Amino acid sequence: MNDDDQIVLPPNSGPRPIVEGRIDLVIRNNSKVPLEENSQKLLLELTGGDKSRAGLDLVAVLDVSGSMSGEKLAKMKEATKFVVKKLGIVDRFSIVQYSSKAKRVCRLRQVTESSRPEFENMIEALKAGGGTNMEDGLQIGLEVLKQRKFGKERVGVVMLMTDGQENEDSNAAGIDVGDVPVHTFGFGDDQDAKVLKAIADNSKLGGTYSDVRLDNLTVAFSLCLGGLLSVVAQDLTLTVSLKEDESTIKQVTAGRYPQSRDADETSVTIKFGDLYTQEGRKVLVELLLPASKRKRGADILDVAYTYKFEGQTFEANPSTVTVRRTDEVKANQQQPPPEVSAEDVRLGVAEIIKQATTDADNNKLESARNKLLEGLKTLQNGDKQQLKVALRAELEELHELMKSEPIYEKEGRPFAYSLLTSHDSQRQAARGNDVGKFQLFATPLMREFLGEPQKFDDINNLDKYTEEVLKALESVEAIINYI
Repeated sequence: MNDDDQIVLPPNSGPRPIVEGRIDLVIRNNSKVPLEENSQKLLLELTGGDKSRAGLDLVAVLDVSGSMSGEKLAKMKEATKFVVKKLGIVDRFSIVQYSSKAKRVCRLRQVTESSRPEFENMIEALKAGGGTNMEDGLQIGLEVLKQRKFGKERVGVVMLMTDGQENEDSNAAGIDVGDVPVHTFGFGDDQDAKVLKAIADNSKLGGTYSDVRLDNLTVAFSLCLGGLLSVVAQDLTLTVSLKEDESTIKQVTAGRYPQSRDADETSVTIKFGDLYTQEGRKVLVELLLPASKRKRGADILDVAYTYKFEGQTFEANPSTVTVRRTDEVKANQQQPPPEVSAEDVRLGVAEIIKQATTDADNNKLESARNKLLEGLKTLQNGDKQQLKVALRAELEELHELMKSEPIYEKEGRPFAYSLLTSHDSQRQAARGNDVGKFQLFATPLMREFLGEPQKFDDINNLDKYTEEVLKALESVEAIINYI
């Protein structure tokens, strides 16, 4: 499959700028800490800047099994055409279809004004029939990226869509996707949320699972694309290192992103993969500070991060967290900064969702609903803080979708699983009937893209209407000529 296009830019386009400063780091901590031994929680927040984006290599892995016949196939075609419309000249696109077997419909090609209509024709020619060998489809999609001849340093992503259960001999959840972000999209009552979530979870560097209603497939693709078309940093890693005799690292919390500790337990490194424009990654670090005999300043932690952009590596200057050891505060009286408390609240709600979902999966809906109600109580209904408002909306919707076993099987489980992948990855995914209602991790560009599908559909419908009118006029003209 190493027949991918080499990116060719117009002669007058000039070199693409590659600049530093693509990531902002903010550290939240108490500036004064007790003299006695105590624990401190710090929040590290990495945010993508507004620099030029990286080129995208996108592989669409599309279900064309027999269950996709009719309106489902038409909606999928519309959504995929929208993706092609939004990709630019620095991007490449490939299509893989799967039913009983999978095949690559087209190689990884540069998206240009001349190739775009060819992509659209290939999409329109897709036909439904056969079983659902999702494993084969995902495997070929990953191979398209793995065997790239040009630009392996580029952003490579798989978007996988399905409406149903995979074949008995298919095990897509068992595939090692490596460092490739895989974004799964399930729609229809027969989608297997467990498999789609498992694939996203295997994609530890930012994959997501979107629970999609049939009419919202283009919107879901659009939301995902708003992130993929704004990657400002690749292979982002964060390292926290203790200061000898001043601190011990007790715990680092960063969702499902891979962590590694050095041999002597003095540092922890987290791999985040790609980061979008104005997308955030929050990390909670819990330290144990030893007792101090006197008032003084103390350096308690070093924070460093590196990232790549189109093959070039950037290393930020390390930041040191400094505190004042003092007798002005006591360990049993001190509160963490509000930003730390807010992240603790979010993580607590995510854990409640996980526990409630486990109960519901084991036919314990009453217990699951009670857990969600307890979670709602902790969010204090009178509090208008934006985070808590968003978390309440998630819990309330999930509580409603756990009213009965049929509702949970059809809508509740996909909604819950999508929520969990978003919280674990701190990345937005589509879910529910109203995609715009749940936007806790959405970036500004994602929100902007939410309005694009409606415009696209309006244009498509106008084109179809115009075509029908022209055909009708041709028929009338033929009748007149005959008379």
